[in-house]
Amino acid sequence: MNKKNIFISYSWENMEIANEIEKDLELLQLNFKRDIHDIDYKSSISNFMEEIRNSDFALILISDSYLKSKNCMKEVLHILKEKDFKDKILPIIVDKVSIYTSAGRLEYTTYWQNEKQKLEGLISTLPATSIIKEIEELKAMESIASTINEFLSYISDIKNIKFDELKSEKYKSILESLGGVDVSHYISLLAIALQEDIDKKEALLDKWFDENKPVSEAYGIRASIAKDRKNIPKAKYNYEKSIELNSENFVSLNNYGFLLLQLKEEPKKAKELFEKAIELSPELNQARLNLGVLLSEHFKDYEKAKEQYEKIISYDPTEYKAYSNLTNYYKSQSRSKENDEKICQLYEKAISLNADFFDARFGYGNYLSEKIGLHEYAKVQYNEMKRIDSNSKELVEVLIERANKLSLEKDRTRKISKNDTCFCGSGKKYKKCHIL
Repeated sequence: MNKKNIFISYSWENMEIANEIEKDLELLQLNFKRDIHDIDYKSSISNFMEEIRNSDFALILISDSYLKSKNCMKEVLHILKEKDFKDKILPIIVDKVSIYTSAGRLEYTTYWQNEKQKLEGLISTLPATSIIKEIEELKAMESIASTINEFLSYISDIKNIKFDELKSEKYKSILESLGGVDVSHYISLLAIALQEDIDKKEALLDKWFDENKPVSEAYGIRASIAKDRKNIPKAKYNYEKSIELNSENFVSLNNYGFLLLQLKEEPKKAKELFEKAIELSPELNQARLNLGVLLSEHFKDYEKAKEQYEKIISYDPTEYKAYSNLTNYYKSQSRSKENDEKICQLYEKAISLNADFFDARFGYGNYLSEKIGLHEYAKVQYNEMKRIDSNSKELVEVLIERANKLSLEKDRTRKISKNDTCFCGSGKKYKKCHIL
């Protein structure tokens, strides 16, 4: 399949949907361009927005927050400059928006008119020479206010699709809109890959192989099925076939490496597979996470593992697993107050990004109790584990019993003054933050 460059335009409130789309479509190895992994530190956000014009398509996640976001609407302005913008736009409706009536569309026009007037009022009180950037922003708002009704009229007039409907049809509408290539067998492959019932998935894939010429992606799916069924020789064989047909299939490269990592077999080969996947797709978080784990657990190269996690955080600060995994580097170093605080801060960050991240709750609770002596707060983390996974009840009871036992051993408990700065990095005094 010829690679298509697809710019995903969305508001940060809809980030999880953008993540889901990118994850679901990874089988097709499309080149997605997104702010979280395509803007380098200190690079111009405005310049990045212009990249929407250089993409083959713009996947626009339309929501109320999107239509009220200045940055999102600037991206719309850029794409509307293209003569073929109607061929580029792939709209997806992700929540209830009032764009199908004149009254609804005019509400958004009125919103931007009001925003423009607010900025005009502020600008009028200051000398023009000191607010050049703000004057540029005002011009952008004027453009948004004068353009948004036309944009929404176009979107409401064409056949668009809601995200839930798109998921139900296995992204068929989007894939058929890519044009220029025969995507029929990829549409069916994607539907198979997203099938949750493993027996149905296997039956559908067998039928697909009977009716189509084998491709790398199909062998990758067959390998994943074999892995789920714990048929390791078959999984390995199919990953090898997948990579043989397409040595640049970074999804299969990563998944094959992950299988070897889980089996604790052929670490050098697993390392090569992860490194090749990263070379082909530098923003493939899972490959970097897997490589980091391999470097730490097998090669004991905590420094190189740290580089992988920090690289992920540099382009995707929302990847909670990277923060949690990064604690392993600091745990490998000599114990110190600074390292203890850093470890706690990393766990706090991971949990702030995903409150249901079981592994971080477990790791954090264990460190608080076993190393720092904060047994009561450790038990808060353990109880959260039980909330996240009811099957962990017995494990949690053992951990809490252990914390209670340690709390009686005063010589093992780290003394923290109520007036000390809290270990979590909030900057608050301990008595006003995590004390229980």
